[in-house]
Amino acid sequence: MAGTDGADGVVVVDGTRRECTGVIAELEKAMSGLHEGATVRALVADVPSRVDVHAWAERKGHAIPQERREAGRFQLTIVKGGRRRPPAPS
Repeated sequence: MAGTDGADGVVVVDGTRRECTGVIAELEKAMSGLHEGATVRALVADVPSRVDVHAWAERKGHAIPQERREAGRFQLTIVKGGRRRPPAPS
């Protein structure tokens, strides 16, 4: 579920009760209406979701400049990039 953190106006995607694909879908939806350089805070409960968010951000050209773990969950700060990265050669 996406919402806005009133303290700093950052969009927050709470994926702690979702599976990996649900978190990515929520992030896609949240990022679609934001400008380049906007910040989203993603909350995920487990390592597989954390790994998926990192892979998704890299594919989409977004940066994750900050990450921390607290209260049994990961909090990732994602900055929207301007373009998608090309797929890696196989």
